[in-house]
Amino acid sequence: MGDAALGDLDRRTRECLADLPPTASLVYLELYNADGPRTLRQLTYQMARPERSILRALRQLHDEDLVSCSPRHTDPPSSEWEVDG
Repeated sequence: MGDAALGDLDRRTRECLADLPPTASLVYLELYNADGPRTLRQLTYQMARPERSILRALRQLHDEDLVSCSPRHTDPPSSEWEVDG
């Protein structure tokens, strides 16, 4: 089975994503298809998009309760993001 696309997501998730900018949908799909949590740096590298755009998308997704963030106790500290549920 390959990576999920927007059409494969449940209706509530698709409706939430429809109200957000396209970058948020791309970030959500990247996290959804990932094999574990991702840091901002990993997402920026993987998606080849500006860090600021990805961070804005993560915040929007978090505000919609679509993703969660957990702190990573590294040096320097960073956070890991993943799809809720």
